[in-house]
Amino acid sequence: KRLITNRSYYLHLNDSRSPNGNGIMIINSIELRQWADGALETIDVSSLANDSITSSFGADSLYWPADTRKSMALSSATYLKSALKVARSLANQICHAKNNEDGSSNGECSRLLQLPAPGSDWAGRITVHLSSNPIDVYDGDLQPLPFSHDNPRSDPRELQDILNSLIPDESLFAIEDNVLDGASSCDSEQNGVSFHNVARAEILPFPNNDLNSSIVDEMPFIYSLGIVFYELFSGGEKHPAIHPQINSCRRARNESNRFKGDAGEPMSQNGHAHEPNPHGNGCAFDMAGKLSILDKIGDIGDLFDKMEDEDPCDDFDMKFRNKKKGPQTRSTMMRSVSVEPLKLKGLPMRLCDLISNMIDCVNGDLSGDEAYRNMSDVCSDLQLMLDRPGRFLHDLDLDNLSLTGLQLNEALFDRGMDFSTLQNSYRRSISGANECAIIVGPSGIGKSVLANRLGTYIRSSGGLFLSGKFDQLPSAKPFSALASAFNDYCNKMSKEGRLSHLQIVASKLRIALGGEALHLVKVIPNLSIILGDLASGPDKDQDCVDAQKRLQYLLCQFVGVISSCSGAPVTLFLDDLQWADPASISAINQILLMSESSYGKRQFFFLGSSREEGMIDHAVGDMVSSICHFGVHVNIVKLVCMDEEMTNTMVSDLLCLSPRLTRTLSEIIFHKTKGNPLFFSRLMVSLCKDSLVRLSLSRRRWEWDEEKIQSRKLPDDVAAFLTSSIERLPQEVQMALSTLSCFGHATNTTLVKALEGECGSKLIEPLEIAVAEGFLDKVNGTYSFGHDRLQEAAYNMIPPEDRCVLHFKYGDALVPRSLELQDDGLLFTAASQINRGGPAALEDAEQAVVFANLNLTVGRKAMEMSDFSAAYSFFDNGISFLRKNHWREHYDLSLQLFESASNCAVVLGDITSLKLLSDQICTFAKSLEDKLNAMYNTVSALAYGSQLPESVDKCIIALSQLGEKLPDSYSEADTKVYIAQTQDMLKGFTTDQELIEHKEMDEPNKIMAMKFYARLEISFHMTKVEAQPIVTMKIVQLSITQGMSPVSPLGFTFFGMLLARLGDIREGCRYVRIGRKLLDGMGSKEVAGEGIAIGTQIM
Repeated sequence: KRLITNRSYYLHLNDSRSPNGNGIMIINSIELRQWADGALETIDVSSLANDSITSSFGADSLYWPADTRKSMALSSATYLKSALKVARSLANQICHAKNNEDGSSNGECSRLLQLPAPGSDWAGRITVHLSSNPIDVYDGDLQPLPFSHDNPRSDPRELQDILNSLIPDESLFAIEDNVLDGASSCDSEQNGVSFHNVARAEILPFPNNDLNSSIVDEMPFIYSLGIVFYELFSGGEKHPAIHPQINSCRRARNESNRFKGDAGEPMSQNGHAHEPNPHGNGCAFDMAGKLSILDKIGDIGDLFDKMEDEDPCDDFDMKFRNKKKGPQTRSTMMRSVSVEPLKLKGLPMRLCDLISNMIDCVNGDLSGDEAYRNMSDVCSDLQLMLDRPGRFLHDLDLDNLSLTGLQLNEALFDRGMDFSTLQNSYRRSISGANECAIIVGPSGIGKSVLANRLGTYIRSSGGLFLSGKFDQLPSAKPFSALASAFNDYCNKMSKEGRLSHLQIVASKLRIALGGEALHLVKVIPNLSIILGDLASGPDKDQDCVDAQKRLQYLLCQFVGVISSCSGAPVTLFLDDLQWADPASISAINQILLMSESSYGKRQFFFLGSSREEGMIDHAVGDMVSSICHFGVHVNIVKLVCMDEEMTNTMVSDLLCLSPRLTRTLSEIIFHKTKGNPLFFSRLMVSLCKDSLVRLSLSRRRWEWDEEKIQSRKLPDDVAAFLTSSIERLPQEVQMALSTLSCFGHATNTTLVKALEGECGSKLIEPLEIAVAEGFLDKVNGTYSFGHDRLQEAAYNMIPPEDRCVLHFKYGDALVPRSLELQDDGLLFTAASQINRGGPAALEDAEQAVVFANLNLTVGRKAMEMSDFSAAYSFFDNGISFLRKNHWREHYDLSLQLFESASNCAVVLGDITSLKLLSDQICTFAKSLEDKLNAMYNTVSALAYGSQLPESVDKCIIALSQLGEKLPDSYSEADTKVYIAQTQDMLKGFTTDQELIEHKEMDEPNKIMAMKFYARLEISFHMTKVEAQPIVTMKIVQLSITQGMSPVSPLGFTFFGMLLARLGDIREGCRYVRIGRKLLDGMGSKEVAGEGIAIGTQIM
């Protein structure tokens, strides 16, 4: 552990901190005052000079005044860091001794460290150990051991001989001959060891120090160490008021021993005789420090001769070494001193305060509130200064802070364990694990902050972090959060991506999306920039009943391509899942369940956030259960409010003050906020604005009025507090925030300017004030509330009875602008605002038809984007705007709204709504043709809902109304007759290609009849197999006589299956192939699944 010598040793390290990998480090030791002189001499003050210095004294630092050079060196970052390492090590040594003694029952620990008496000259008993490499050696690596002072200058070879006799492994103590031949370690850089490579500092044991047999009262030791720190950070200067007895005695002794020390030893460089130093000037340490055999050697001092006697003429020191001289009071041993000389040298104010608070503790009950009470606080504060000098050491930028006030940084709310959980989940996911994570917690707890912190980490490591946010007041634009995330990705890729990489991704997207790309482009407009002309093709199959699943498939393909071909892991973060629409939840569910991409290894990670209630009574909980069932591991990271200790850490970090100084303030803050991070941050800003927390120019730090803060009345709820904060803003700013809150969490400037122009009220200027006050953020031309609760608070300031009128007013004002700009996003927003106002807000009955038509238009656009939930909402709102007698006065508009709504109800599986809508259509429709679509939707919905008998009955009724009769009974003989008739009709086609290219059906009623037949065939396939062949023959025969329809492929496929079942395998395969080719050419996606499934059985 410690080898006692006065020379330099090469040490063999046994751990990974060996800097060169060869396990060797040089350790030198030097007395504290010599170290300070040497460290200051090595500082290049010329690099620290400013214009004022060079203009006054010139560019050459050699000609600067000595005091100027020294002050600049003392305040340099290099010296401060090195000196703080020394200070921390000394404080830790005392803490270690105190902790060991507190845990000892036999008093043995008091021999671990015999400190000098309080009030004596500690600086002369301190040694600084330097390493050959700039690495930190922690106090746990070098623990002090008992040893004797009898022979501190013993030959190191003698020690090695003894150790080698006990420990055979000579490699542990390899001594280099050229070092033993004797070089002093007092040079500025001895053996390559820099004065600033501080490994450790320690207070040398004080011989026969019975006064300090135990550490009971820490105050004297804190005071004495404070005096050492004063000398350390002043560059070796002592305050005139400190120990005049020591100063006078030593001056006399030094004068009489100018050329020799007390024992005939050479004088040190500073003119003092060498104090007995068991380490000499070059001490070696085994950095591994795990030689348990030394613990059995006993007192190492027995290995050496008796030490030289201490100088008896130091009367002041002898007072503290002999209890018989009588007890000494603090007033005679220790005095308070001012740290003003340190401030004049330009040292940081907080370092001066630390030293002052250490010295001030000597005054006992008269000490100031900030005086230290225990050494552990000193250790903690020194560690903070070393770890984070920008916040806890250097002076604050008062000029900037006086203008900006408190600056809350998201990094303040550190959640280390939660962040590590997300990091590990991310790493596993992009490495191939089927895993995702969801952050859960109450409002204001910091879910978004934690997610964005992970985003910063992902971006810094080369990954892509895509983010979207669901809104409590949604814009009603389909898939808004998903679309926003992917749209931003496409835009960024088109602008910043390499052309070659962009072409690769575009090529693979074209292959994956095929002819369906247009449907995805409607949701992600910027995708057209990547795909180019391919995205502008005609839209096929407008009547796709399963369009929502199609879009989910396309989204999965899109994510699969970008996550495997983008060259970086892709993370998708969706905030506020508790407000997600069902269509988005379903799409997310499919994305998480998708298998590995066929384009390579998928590197994809999903991260979500949700309030706790969203995991209980919302589709988010169902989604989590679903994906877990299919083997996706979901990490639920649950956040809780800060406890009192964490709150104090936040206050300390925010005010750049030691936690011990902010504890009383943080207790008040915690009591008022209950540890809610949002409440905490807004309250701290509010206290700063009210000057209850303010900057002190004289002390260059923050200060506060605890009594006024304690007495301040605050709402118990964060929402009420935020409302009260908004109410303190100017009236026009309040109005602007309330207006903005009607549009949700975020609003772009295009909408704000359009609203400002149409409504004739100022918005931009007041909103800029709100940005300056911290209520809004403005990024890339978009205003967004700093938190959802701020948006809620601003919205709640609008009286409930006025909200409908305002929503309607804003929507009505935006409609002309959206049509002029042909901006679908703005049109969706306008329609949503009008619908929130509702028919009750109408001032003119004639407007009802206008807004019903608007909802029809917007709903159809939503259907094109395959968001049938949003589309149904628009159609339903359009119906609500219709007045009495609308079937008579506005028949076409009514029919279109009810038909479109019924189409959406089928996709959504809403059987109840579908029946109501269909009944209305069948009751008021003027013709059979107007009823057919509603009737077909009812039949389909019943089939999807597994109500097959009822579906079959309604299907047969519809076919009879279309003139299509089915037999009352079905026999095998009837089936053979129908097959023979069909085969005779097919003989009219000489080749298969002629049949495939047969004309298309154009009569509407026959097309609808074919759709009913197809639905009936699928139902019969599961319920009434004996009747199915008749339906198959009907489809094939109508296709021959009337032309091919989108469901004809299903009929030919079933016809092939029937022939194969009857034994004609060759003909069966032939008609299945015809069915597949027809499906590829014109087939409906509605029957594609059944056609492929049946055809595969035959092929």
